[in-house]
Amino acid sequence: MSVDIARRAALLAIMTVIAAQARAAPAGKDAPDGADYASLAQPVTFEITANTGSLKETVQRGQQLVWRNKQASNDNGRFQVGNISVAFLRSETGGQLKLTFSGNVSSLGYLTTDEAKLNLIIRAKGGAALHTWTLGISVKCTDKDQPLTPLTHEVPTDVVANVFTNVGTVEIAEFSEPNYPGVKVQRCS
Repeated sequence: MSVDIARRAALLAIMTVIAAQARAAPAGKDAPDGADYASLAQPVTFEITANTGSLKETVQRGQQLVWRNKQASNDNGRFQVGNISVAFLRSETGGQLKLTFSGNVSSLGYLTTDEAKLNLIIRAKGGAALHTWTLGISVKCTDKDQPLTPLTHEVPTDVVANVFTNVGTVEIAEFSEPNYPGVKVQRCS
């Protein structure tokens, strides 16, 4: 019985050391492969305006999404997306609603090794979330105010009428999930 307790204690000690090392590893520090991690500096919110009976889109006010090094608050940025537009296009019959995200991407000396994930949150005029969409974008070293290929998403038919009728704003925020370190980026050579 005492051998069993000693084994459990040793296993618990090893697990504690491993967990402490994992927590102590800085997420934004340069990784051995020359990469580091960037996070979205701040989310942006767009007001929605109706253009026609079947089209609504975001109001442009110069908002930008900028990703910075997670560990350096004075960082100038790793990459950014500007000239952002989100459009809602409803079918003639009202049974389909397509969302389109577009913008211009610029590398600020870094490329993404994985897609930068974003949460697009459609909110009612009172602030309640009506629908969410997670999308991803890639950044190459040569991107200098390059238009993104528009990304589209079809809203589920059971919420189309509610979303299109009640949308007031669209919030674009960083993807969030437990233990998500941020967007892995690498310096352009």
